[in-house]
Amino acid sequence: MTGWFANQTRNLAGFFQNEERNELNDDHIALAQAHREWQAAREFFEQATDPDLVDYAILSLKAAERRYVYLWKKIRSGKD
Repeated sequence: MTGWFANQTRNLAGFFQNEERNELNDDHIALAQAHREWQAAREFFEQATDPDLVDYAILSLKAAERRYVYLWKKIRSGKD
């Protein structure tokens, strides 16, 4: 099952890379990247134990979330 999912992900990434570059594709790629960064920031926050790292993790998590929400709203408003 994991192999199938990885193959589908590669196919989808190839689709976006091979298609003529346009703003919609760029926005969707940026949204996917922002989502991965948000997930990584969340995981880092959950594992941080040092008080200084917790502060950094909180700021990183907030920034990643805001970037994701901004891009999501941008794409959503473009479809209206």
